[in-house]
Amino acid sequence: MHKDDFGNLEEWGRVLTQLEQLRQDRRLDEHQDGLVRLLRYPDNWRLREAALEFACEVRQPTEPLVTAVLQILTNEDLYYEIRVLAAEALAALLPAAWTGRDGRNRELEQRALEHMHALLDATHPPVLHQAVQRILPTIE
Repeated sequence: MHKDDFGNLEEWGRVLTQLEQLRQDRRLDEHQDGLVRLLRYPDNWRLREAALEFACEVRQPTEPLVTAVLQILTNEDLYYEIRVLAAEALAALLPAAWTGRDGRNRELEQRALEHMHALLDATHPPVLHQAVQRILPTIE
């Protein structure tokens, strides 16, 4: 995996162009550390949403990437649209993350499932519940 090559995140237009180029070159897997940084960057919603969209195309997700997406899904302080995007990203990431992987990843998968079931048990708008219900069968 490469170091984080995204540089100054305040130059978000350049970062979005760079992400698109990495997608076209099929090199997103090599830049998962940078995707994690974008997901954790609180000052630009465009970058976070783009990082979730592009994360769906990672073929061999790392534990830090899956954890960062799960943190967005479970963050009560974030808006629901991004949490729905995180649910959709998890539906793509979790099955790929456990292909031929060790037991530690199964623990993360179990933690993700527990968080999703807890979301369903809590009071949230239907849009979030529907997103979680839609992705659960792909993960369980």
